[in-house]
Amino acid sequence: MVTKTSLVGRIKFNNALLRKDLKILSELPVIKEQYDEFSSGTWINHSLWNRTGEWTDTQYSDYDHPAVRTQVGAATSYLSQIIERYFDVEHMRMARVRNLVNGLVIPHTDFLELSEEKDRYVRILIPLETCIDSYHTEENFGVFRMRKGDIWILESTVPHAALNLTSNNRRILSLDFQYADISNPHYSLIFKDPSVRDEAIAPALVARTKLESEDLQDHLELLSERFHHKDDAEQILVALSEVQLRFESPVSDIYKNLTAVARLTRRQELVEHCEEMQRFYIGSRAMNERFPLRKGIF
Repeated sequence: MVTKTSLVGRIKFNNALLRKDLKILSELPVIKEQYDEFSSGTWINHSLWNRTGEWTDTQYSDYDHPAVRTQVGAATSYLSQIIERYFDVEHMRMARVRNLVNGLVIPHTDFLELSEEKDRYVRILIPLETCIDSYHTEENFGVFRMRKGDIWILESTVPHAALNLTSNNRRILSLDFQYADISNPHYSLIFKDPSVRDEAIAPALVARTKLESEDLQDHLELLSERFHHKDDAEQILVALSEVQLRFESPVSDIYKNLTAVARLTRRQELVEHCEEMQRFYIGSRAMNERFPLRKGIF
């Protein structure tokens, strides 16, 4: 399956109906997020369709039947209408609205804990509500902004991240598809209605400049001066992610630089902690494995 990150279409929303559904989501109680170690700041996920049909179930897993609409999916009728009209719900395994506010989706690789056939998974992201200072970054594609209604194929099997530097909502509809029953599938299969598919739309790429090695080293040394405990690793990671927005480097360099900061402290327990972070987030992890991070810091 061709799943390289790319902008493949755009949906023109009925803004009045969309706002009604977003208001419903805003009024829902905040529940504990299954993947809260993958975020810093405010990151709220609402399950519209999933394996069980329970809105409190936020875990993604392998299964061999179409996703079931949750109570939240039923309440947000316009969003469910969009999903059913335009996309292949037979092979959809999860639909979530993910809101990132003044926060970071920690650089990570998806599906590490799932089956070996990573090319059978497709994730698309469609912004429902966005702001000028929200960004996505992907190992090979670089840094880009997702505009409202854009349909993005995300190559989530490589390191990627997202940041919202503001207190405004950045809500994205995230749809996951699995094609275990189709040989050599192409991502175009996700479209039930191909009218919204348009690969000629130019993406909103972010221009970055080269970061000289001596400037990077100076910055790492400054960061090391505030790295005293394992809990500090999250704030150091946020700082390095913000640098990556402006200067040319792949997402995986964030972990290389994080470990370099830890080495400058000359404290082996911090070095080992950062190496374990790199392993968990972009290397390998088991199903239901957790990584403890202090939450609510940005």
